[in-house]
Amino acid sequence: MAAVGLPSAEDFQWARQRRATMRAAGGVLDLVLPLRVGGDGPPLFCAHPIVGLSWCYRALLPHVGEQHPVYGLQPRGLRRPEPLPASMAEMARDYADQIRLTQPEGPYPLLGWALGGNIAFAIAEELERRGHQVGLLAIMDAAPDVTELTGTDVDAWKLYNFVLAEFGYDPSLTAEEPDPEARLLQVVHRRPGLGLEDWPLPRLQALLRIIRNTVTVARGYRPEQVAGPVQFFAAMRQGRPLEVKLAEWQPLLGQPIELVEVDCAHRHMLLPQPLSVVGAAVTERLARAAVPTG
Repeated sequence: MAAVGLPSAEDFQWARQRRATMRAAGGVLDLVLPLRVGGDGPPLFCAHPIVGLSWCYRALLPHVGEQHPVYGLQPRGLRRPEPLPASMAEMARDYADQIRLTQPEGPYPLLGWALGGNIAFAIAEELERRGHQVGLLAIMDAAPDVTELTGTDVDAWKLYNFVLAEFGYDPSLTAEEPDPEARLLQVVHRRPGLGLEDWPLPRLQALLRIIRNTVTVARGYRPEQVAGPVQFFAAMRQGRPLEVKLAEWQPLLGQPIELVEVDCAHRHMLLPQPLSVVGAAVTERLARAAVPTG
């Protein structure tokens, strides 16, 4: 979401990039979105952030080694009406099934930005519970406790602002909106050309329902432990102190956390410069894991 005060140069760049990414994604709503296929390295599976779409990870492709296919995980309920998961564990089981249908054998590298980091952690737990190897868990500035988020009617305007910002609209909803959904539709139809106005109303309403459900299940999720290697990409501008971020995750990990500091704000982590750092570190870590030991 936009920063308080005047937008920065990064905010404008992020808005332009989101619009370009949305156009390039072509509206694909598959449960497993093939962002890049081919290559003989292990595929990287990216868990969607709060908005529920993995189109944003197209920006990662120039920065991850071409030997690695890249897939985005996307929720049920967008292509057709379906029951939504009642817990993060149920969501993780479904995504783990989809991952294994795509790639029957591990290791399974996972990545997630923001709330996608929490989803990726839950998937890693599920895969390890089944006896599979998680080759890497790349957490992009997520926090294990997301109870500050809420999917209630009172705070729906906050979540709907995420939707507007993701598609390049001005996230202008406020707590005073008597009907945030109606106001969102008004904003969308007043500014054609960004793509969301082409969505049928039931699909747009489904997206809003999915976002609120994802927040609800994430609030109820209590991560346990992941044994495989973890990279934590910390946004170093603004936000909580680095030592607090690391202290939250380390008790949940079976190995020492591998820290990568990224010179950006949290909301700008998918811009080219931060992603060049992320992609290089992920590619190097996967290459390191592929080298035989002994």
